Amino acid sequence: MPEATINGVKLNFEQHGESGPDLVLIHGYTGDITDWRNQLPAFSPSYRVTIIDNRGHGQSEAPTDRSTYTVTQMADDAEALIDELGIGRYHLLGHSMGGAIVQEMALRAGDRLLSLTLQSTTADWTLATTNAVLQMWRDTRHRIAEEQGMKAVSELVNPFPPPPHMPQERLDETKARMARMSVDAFIGSWDGLSSWQGALDRVSAIKVPALAIYGNLDTGFLVEGSQRLAKSIPGAQEAMIPETAHQPQWERPELFNAALGAFLNSVSGER
Repeated sequence: MPEATINGVKLNFEQHGESGPDLVLIHGYTGDITDWRNQLPAFSPSYRVTIIDNRGHGQSEAPTDRSTYTVTQMADDAEALIDELGIGRYHLLGHSMGGAIVQEMALRAGDRLLSLTLQSTTADWTLATTNAVLQMWRDTRHRIAEEQGMKAVSELVNPFPPPPHMPQERLDETKARMARMSVDAFIGSWDGLSSWQGALDRVSAIKVPALAIYGNLDTGFLVEGSQRLAKSIPGAQEAMIPETAHQPQWERPELFNAALGAFLNSVSGER
């Protein structure tokens, strides 16, 4: 797999597709480039698709300094890699934590972006730190990570049942991926996301065509956050994927790809 040293960290990435507009996909917390496996066949014939492992995720290097896993640092990483790859104007999509990352990128990018897609995300992550159930789950996982390591974290029984259309093989892959993640990246990335100041008072400055896409079974604050983003960004579109939770691109990929493709088509007429 190709990699580039960006801001002192080796980042893993892949590019698929030989021509067409650039489409950059940024995954979420504990995710990696395999999150987009079902999108590559759909979009690489018409787009040059770039997928990136954020620092500490997937095959990218994991710094031991947990303070380096901030949203703004990961936005810096993605921007620098995009420049390194010689990408000019591009479509940008971010999922969950990646949605926070791409909000920062969009607010800096000006006319460079062709479009912005915000998937299963919010401009205000503070609710994730105040929800009692989420807080208990986070504290339990962090404590076990520190005391027993990530293999033990991967074996924990998730208090949130899997959505109805999530393939079992993907659940198994996600468990194995969690076991391989570094404790520093696991805790540092969550701390970086939960300490992000958010963009509620800034997203109205985003002027590129935007789409907020989410599953109706996702955590309440992310459903509401996605809906608020659609209302707060001028001219933004909204798409709800039925019977899906936090990963509609895996749970019902045909519906997700159709909604994303229709949006990209409405922006550029390329598909």
